[in-house]
Amino acid sequence: MMKINTVVLSTLASLAIAAPCFADGGGVKGLAGASTAFLVDVPEGIIVDSAYKCPYRATKGLAEAFGDEKGWKQNIVGAMIGIPTGAVFGVPYGAICGGHHAITVGWDKPFSSESFVVSNSGE
Repeated sequence: MMKINTVVLSTLASLAIAAPCFADGGGVKGLAGASTAFLVDVPEGIIVDSAYKCPYRATKGLAEAFGDEKGWKQNIVGAMIGIPTGAVFGVPYGAICGGHHAITVGWDKPFSSESFVVSNSGE
């Protein structure tokens, strides 16, 4: 019981310290918008980046590094290496990009359609 009270008091104290930044009235709405967008944008960023963006960019980058971006042999080898590598590295990259998008756009334009769509960010 003592640990729970300590956690609650610590949480309230940390919120009280940050309270002056919300004095203009828009901060609470921005915080709620960013928090809601964070719940949507992080999983969306992970899915978009690990399933499409990173594998595609890795395939094209490797094909170019192998000599010819439009060559079919370079694209096959680039796809064999780039798709699995891009899928693995797309997970943390998507989480970071989705979180950044949620915090910036969710705070500036809370609850707008732009704050819930990650697919155009990072381009």
